[in-house]
Amino acid sequence: MGRRTFLLVVVLLFVMLGLVGVYLVKFASVNFSQTTEKNITSEQNITKNTAGSENWINELATIKKKDYVLPVNEIFIEYNRPKIEKPKITAYELMIDKNDIYSMFCLMQTLRNSEVDFTVVRDGAKSQIFLNTQDSRLLQNIILQLRVYDIHSSVREVKL
Repeated sequence: MGRRTFLLVVVLLFVMLGLVGVYLVKFASVNFSQTTEKNITSEQNITKNTAGSENWINELATIKKKDYVLPVNEIFIEYNRPKIEKPKITAYELMIDKNDIYSMFCLMQTLRNSEVDFTVVRDGAKSQIFLNTQDSRLLQNIILQLRVYDIHSSVREVKL
């Protein structure tokens, strides 16, 4: 008795599953055919709208001004922020007479040993070295250390 009931329930479930599947296929095919008709009509409307794109400009230009105004609130917002000028940073540009690999190596070692904040900008055959310090003794010390390596240099003040 238990096996027959179980088989009957399984068969009924498969039959119901089949009926639901058939219903879904029919439902999908009906909606699919309606969708294609809608797409065709919308594509035709788009072509009509693009063909008449010049007409709407003419229609807009010929619209007469209305005698009434819709009630709206106008809000004007103004921010009065104080202008903050950024202080100009004074840095120094180290100008050197040599720009070969050995001179640049010696320069980098000298700047790292002197513990100064520096930036090297290489532009092809020319290099710009910017030193971020205000200590004139340190700058003179760097120039003297570079002369040991036969690198003649000078310092120029730059406002950034």
